[in-house]
Amino acid sequence: MVIKKINSKTLKRRLYFVLSPLKRYLLDKGFRKRAIYTKYMNKKPINEKMIFYEAYHGQSMTGNPYAVFKYLIEHPSFQNYLHVWAIKDKAEIQEDYKKKPNVYFVRYQSIAYVKCLATAKYLINDTTFPYYFHKRKEQIYVNIWHGTPLKTMGIDIKNRGLSDHKNIQRNFLFADYMVNPNQFTAEKLLKSHEVYTIFNGKVLDTGYPRVDLMFHADKEKLRKKLSIPSHKNIILYAPTWRGKLGEEKNESEKLLHDIQQIQKNISDEYVVLLKSHYYAYKFFKEQKMESICVPNRIDTNELLSIVDLLITDYSSIFFEFLPTNKSIIFYTYDAEEYVEERGTYIDLDELPGPICKTVNDVIKSIHHLDDEKRRHQESYDIFLKKYCYHDDGKATSRIVDIVFLGKPTEHQIKVGTDKTKILIYGGGFLNNGITTSFINLLNAIDYNKYDVTVVDYGNNNKEEKLNNIKKINKNVKYLYRVGSWNATLSDWYRHSLMLRRGIYTEFMEKTVPSHMYKRELERMIGGAKFDIGIDFSGYSPFWAIIMAFGDFKKKSIYLHNDMGQEIQKKVNNRYPHRKNLKVIFSLYNYFDKVISVSNLTNEQNRNSLSHIVKDHFHKMDFVINTIDYKKVLSMKNEYQYEFSIENDFSAISSAIERNTFPMPNKSDINFINIGRLGPEKDQEKLINSFSEVVKNNDSVKLYIVGDGVLKEDLFNQVERLKLEDKVIFTGQINNPYFLLNQCDCFVLSSNHEGQPMVLLEALILKKPIIVTDIPGSRSVVGDGYGLIVDNSVNGLISGMNQFIEERKLAMNDFDYEKYSAEAINMFYEKVCSLEAGGEG
Repeated sequence: MVIKKINSKTLKRRLYFVLSPLKRYLLDKGFRKRAIYTKYMNKKPINEKMIFYEAYHGQSMTGNPYAVFKYLIEHPSFQNYLHVWAIKDKAEIQEDYKKKPNVYFVRYQSIAYVKCLATAKYLINDTTFPYYFHKRKEQIYVNIWHGTPLKTMGIDIKNRGLSDHKNIQRNFLFADYMVNPNQFTAEKLLKSHEVYTIFNGKVLDTGYPRVDLMFHADKEKLRKKLSIPSHKNIILYAPTWRGKLGEEKNESEKLLHDIQQIQKNISDEYVVLLKSHYYAYKFFKEQKMESICVPNRIDTNELLSIVDLLITDYSSIFFEFLPTNKSIIFYTYDAEEYVEERGTYIDLDELPGPICKTVNDVIKSIHHLDDEKRRHQESYDIFLKKYCYHDDGKATSRIVDIVFLGKPTEHQIKVGTDKTKILIYGGGFLNNGITTSFINLLNAIDYNKYDVTVVDYGNNNKEEKLNNIKKINKNVKYLYRVGSWNATLSDWYRHSLMLRRGIYTEFMEKTVPSHMYKRELERMIGGAKFDIGIDFSGYSPFWAIIMAFGDFKKKSIYLHNDMGQEIQKKVNNRYPHRKNLKVIFSLYNYFDKVISVSNLTNEQNRNSLSHIVKDHFHKMDFVINTIDYKKVLSMKNEYQYEFSIENDFSAISSAIERNTFPMPNKSDINFINIGRLGPEKDQEKLINSFSEVVKNNDSVKLYIVGDGVLKEDLFNQVERLKLEDKVIFTGQINNPYFLLNQCDCFVLSSNHEGQPMVLLEALILKKPIIVTDIPGSRSVVGDGYGLIVDNSVNGLISGMNQFIEERKLAMNDFDYEKYSAEAINMFYEKVCSLEAGGEG
């Protein structure tokens, strides 16, 4: 018997592999909760007679879900159904239902909550379920949002985070039914959350169930609960919460002051109530003044049935109060600031009631209530007609007929599109060639034929990313990943093994958790269906996995470089791409097309990867990068820098920070290199070559544009060679085309490339070009568009000296319009054509 000895490093790695997921399961509550949820989704049958309700993330038992619940609990067809409520605080449970045998309460986000969420047949929510929620095909999800929007939402919010609406997107896309009070709300909700054209459920225009509660409320019972005598008129102040976490006290103190002033200065025939946010209610409770606050457990719409005057600001509550035909006062003391920061869909001057800027204005309006009502009656009637045409007390029955009883309806709004739908991942939107190519592609696509959605991580709001996204065609929509994998412990082990080994063996083909990957894409995009899936980046294992196993008619992955060279790239004694590319290479067989960005690069990649990619002659192809020549030409004269005349090398770093550097002098010969400061671009070789050129030509300069891991090394190299007054580092600049246009000759010193975007941009500006002899660069300039030199220091010296002597290079004219048309047509034919897809 031979015992194989295992070294300590291997043993440590294997122990980590075995123990790490188990440790995470035991210590990470979120991981364990998702694992349990996934287990119940996979193994447990749907309870056909369970209805799961959630309102305001479990804050209360109110709103639209409550209205549906109240209707169903009395309906003879649903007496033997189990009605489950998600509640954070037991104190918010309605007394009438605490002892009902078929009503069950689970603590919000508890394990019992997770199990019900995974197995209930019907899911009813007025906001969103958590990020791990993944509707099963057998489940029916009814999303009944909480109001007609006056204030902007989603991407329409002026000062918003890039992906603040990401979990709302998911929930909308999972919904089988989106229930709306009017067509205005349906359009604003779906469009502002970028799902209008990809939503596959039914959009209902039926009216809100919660408005029915106002018509059918037991008014005497309500007054008794609130201890308000029948002869008292009720004023309800229901403002939007505008405080910030940590500043709740300041906002609440203002609310208290305003209410006291109103109550003090009006007739005692009125009682003033406050319908406040949770944080404000907490403050009033601490001040022993919770009696003026309406408890969360009392439904707002039921409360409206006994209200005689509503004071609000930007809250949607006023839309639902309109059918009472009673007065509304809008107390918008911070209107200018609020509109500037958030924005509104309706001009405040159009609202059906007086606009008050101070509490004294509010008091004055109360004293002249009849006059104000007459003055605003016309706008009141307009709002009723436009937003409240379904408010007849029968909205809930209409919804139950459609959702639960399967009756046909005429109250459905058509959304979606017949265009070919593309889902594409483009990378991290960093300032590099891939991003430039991606932006150009998205700006060239014909949006009359294609509906394009970019999928991305939702946790990065860096300025660099935001600036690049702003450059993209406004027809493009974005879906952002929120949360993490839903996976069992078994799934996680198999996934971890795949990330270590790739899918190179028959064993791994059987072991890979493809169901986990399909599930994750579904968790992100809900019920949306896409025809084309594209991993345009090609460098992220996560997105390559998601696209490779996604349910698309055709899927493609891009190779932006000589990938055999990329996997061997070394930076600071490390191989930055080796681990990731090992996994990604093994996924190529799961794509229909493996797309290089030039013909010669495709040949290199075929040679490097033919032992991995099955049927590589069919699968591996090329599509040349798209260019935006109009942008390049328009920006070549845009003066965006503060050029300085100083050449002090010690000021280089601060000059880069200030975006200042010496302006090219026409009496000099100015070479320029634009690209990431990394080993593949090899500016070190270029600087060594330039140092020899300078010895015989004092009037030459070299501009190096870009940033990267080798920045400090290159700075030191220039200092060591005493080229501080000859080599100018600019850092990353927003508009490199102006500087490129000012320089005389572009030099690319790369060791490997896919199809360098910057060469195409230099050709658009008719700049002489010198490139090292590598396939990616040859694919651009090989037809007489530039000078190709040996990929060495001497080759670059020879090329630069030739330009200095001749002051020009023999170059053909570049027909950028013809090239641009060819590039986009290749994309349509090879990536978007569905005739040959689907076999991946």
